[in-house]
Amino acid sequence: MTKDTLHGTTCECTALDEQESCNCACENDSILSNTSDKVIDFKQRTSELRQKGLLSSSVSSFQATRSLAFGIMYLTGEGVVRDTARAAEFLAVAAKGGIPQAKHELAKLHLEGVAVPYDPDYARLLLEGASRDEYLPSTVYLAEMYLFGKNGPKDIEEALELLYAAASKSEPAAMYYLALIYDKEPEYQNSFEAAYWYRRAAEYGHFKSQIRLAALYAMGLGVPQCPETAQAFLDVAQESLEEQDPRFLLWQGEHFVAQPETEFLAQALIKAAADMHHTPAQRVLMQHGWRG
Repeated sequence: MTKDTLHGTTCECTALDEQESCNCACENDSILSNTSDKVIDFKQRTSELRQKGLLSSSVSSFQATRSLAFGIMYLTGEGVVRDTARAAEFLAVAAKGGIPQAKHELAKLHLEGVAVPYDPDYARLLLEGASRDEYLPSTVYLAEMYLFGKNGPKDIEEALELLYAAASKSEPAAMYYLALIYDKEPEYQNSFEAAYWYRRAAEYGHFKSQIRLAALYAMGLGVPQCPETAQAFLDVAQESLEEQDPRFLLWQGEHFVAQPETEFLAQALIKAAADMHHTPAQRVLMQHGWRG
């Protein structure tokens, strides 16, 4: 028996000529153990290098502005063939130049893994930087990530902090998400707060808030029950129906079907989706016997 004092292992060896091979086996076992504990995470290393590059690189204001213009051009396909990979290259330069919009758009690409590696840590760093620069779309996007647990842990408190900051700058999307938290999150439910924030967002023309507020007035949740006021908010919302996604209209409409007080909302939304030639909506419309 021999004891390896370096690695703290003991090996059974019956003869001197076996000792060398025995020690080699002990060494190999130790190497395998150490290697498994020190596997290099190249994905993490690459993400760290991206973050370091963002913080340390210097790009002139002119170069950053020019790169943003090209990045958005290739991203949207305006005037050129749409090329997300080239867009990402230009946006990366503009982001290093400190332009919040570039950070925001590049972050979305990294979260989707489109033309660039999927890298939620780097994307979050980009969004946080743009949010600190008071780029409201990034503040709201970060809040969405915390609210729905997208690309990271769900954290309602973090979401609330971001949303209140954006709402204080009159951002209707932030007001809508505040209302949604107080409307739907079990630990935060408060129908009065929900109604307040839906109304604030609705006054800025936020379609989803106008629809939800109509439902609250129809059912008397957080506000006095008033079918006339509910109808008034629906009428305002209908002015922008053509701009909405028919899939959302159908989804929201089907959620309103169950309550007699909100059936009028369901019919209006599903009919609007059917008018957009959305086949599932047309089918539901016929199932309920509502005229198209």
